[in-house]
Amino acid sequence: MPVNNMNVGKDYSLVFYDSNSGQVLDLGDVQSFRISAVKHDIKSMPYNGPPRFGYIPDGYRFSFTITRVGSALENFQLAQTAAFEAGQHVTSGYLNETVYNPDGTTSRYQYTGFVFWVGDIGDVSRDQNVKLSAEGMASQKVQLA
Repeated sequence: MPVNNMNVGKDYSLVFYDSNSGQVLDLGDVQSFRISAVKHDIKSMPYNGPPRFGYIPDGYRFSFTITRVGSALENFQLAQTAAFEAGQHVTSGYLNETVYNPDGTTSRYQYTGFVFWVGDIGDVSRDQNVKLSAEGMASQKVQLA
């Protein structure tokens, strides 16, 4: 929950729904994540006036650091790879984000067209938790509540 009207990271919750399996995928113990709104620039340079600029929304990018709590993410990655290599249609899923606001309200968002890739399957060292790294992309962010 928020601390003294500040978001501290413990007030966020993420849930990934995999459309391929129809299951909610356990992301494990997410330690940190970064969400970036992606855009590309546009520019118009008329002969008889100053230049004009703008931005076009281009989806979202995610990066995750996760402590391994089981084999779910590795199995997900293997299933995605096997489906692709078998010529199957691999579909995107949804990432739901819940934020517990300092004023006691809750904000809920859904990232649609979400794809997820576990790139660093294990950072293993003695006497430390096994760390995984993952990344994702989404088409849109929709406010649910």
